[in-house]
This record gives sequence, C-alpha cells and structure tokens, in this order.
Amino acid sequence: MDLPKVNLDTLRAIPVAHKAAGLGLLLAVIGVGFWFYSFDPLKTEITKLDGEFTKLEQEIQRLTIKVKHLDELIAAHDALEKELESRKASLPPREEAATLLKEVTDLAIGKGLDIKLWKPGKEAVDSRKLFVKMPVSVEVTGGYHTVALFFDEVSTMRQIVNITNLRMGSPKFVEGRAVIKTNFDLTAFAAP
Repeated sequence: MDLPKVNLDTLRAIPVAHKAAGLGLLLAVIGVGFWFYSFDPLKTEITKLDGEFTKLEQEIQRLTIKVKHLDELIAAHDALEKELESRKASLPPREEAATLLKEVTDLAIGKGLDIKLWKPGKEAVDSRKLFVKMPVSVEVTGGYHTVALFFDEVSTMRQIVNITNLRMGSPKFVEGRAVIKTNFDLTAFAAP
C-alpha cells in the first residue's frame, strides 16, 4: 500500500489564519483529551483520597485520646480489683456467716440486751454473684445507750453486717431503769 505523497506547496498555500486555527483546534483537542483522560480522573482520585485522609486523621485523634485514657482506665481497673479483693476478705464463706450471726447474738447478750425475736429470713444471692445476703429480723429490749453501744460494736466488726429498718419504741421503766423495745433487720454478707 502506497502512502499518499504530501505536497508541501499545497500546505504552503493554506492561509496562515487557517493554519493557526487548525493548530489551535489540534491543541484544544489534545488539551481536552488530556483533561478528560488524565487530569480529571486524577483530580477526582485526589479529592477522594483527601476525604479518606481527613477521616483517618480524625480516627487517629479519637484513638489517641482513648489511648491516653487507657492508662488511666487500667490503673482504675487495677485499683478496683485490689479493692474487690480487700472487700472479699470481709466476706466470710457461708459456713462462717452462721458463726458470725452467733457472734452478733452473743454480743447483744453480752451488752445486756434481751433478745425477744431472732427470725432468719431468706438468703438472697446478688445478681452479679459477688455476695449472699443473710437477713435476720431481730427484736431486743434494753437500755437506749446499751442498744447504741451494741450497734457501735456491730459497725466495727471485720465482716460486713448491716442494720436497717431500725424502730425503737415502747419505753418502760423496769427496776428503776428505762427499757426500750428495738426492732431491726440485721443482714450479714457472705461469699457465694
């Protein structure tokens, strides 16, 4: 196949304005092609990557803040673990809790209180299974100060014992001293 021969005289005969317009059109087509096939997709990709970069920077900042707090949280967790262990030492096993309740009764009698009612309630296990509540409804009679001394002694026991629903009333004079009836709920706590 023979290529057509270009006659340079024909090209020289084209007016300069037409040559300039043709060259401008050729450059415009090359520029538009470059824009659509090279520059514009790259610009779109750059914009997309800038958005992802911003999201990643925000994530890094958020995680950096969490890492700073992580050390504090670990220290707080360790402190709570130590406190839990020390509190568990205050929780006797169930078998010893019965002995603890006996100690409380002996303490009341030793202080000079007359125990009129000692009614154990239903044991209840904590929902987190950390401890067992062993309630007892108690009624004692004795002097007001004697009852207060008894409560003070109970509050200083090594094991955890709560006194709730305290009701005092019906004071009477017996053999020259005031005797008051005291009702309360005593709750001993034991390890599950």
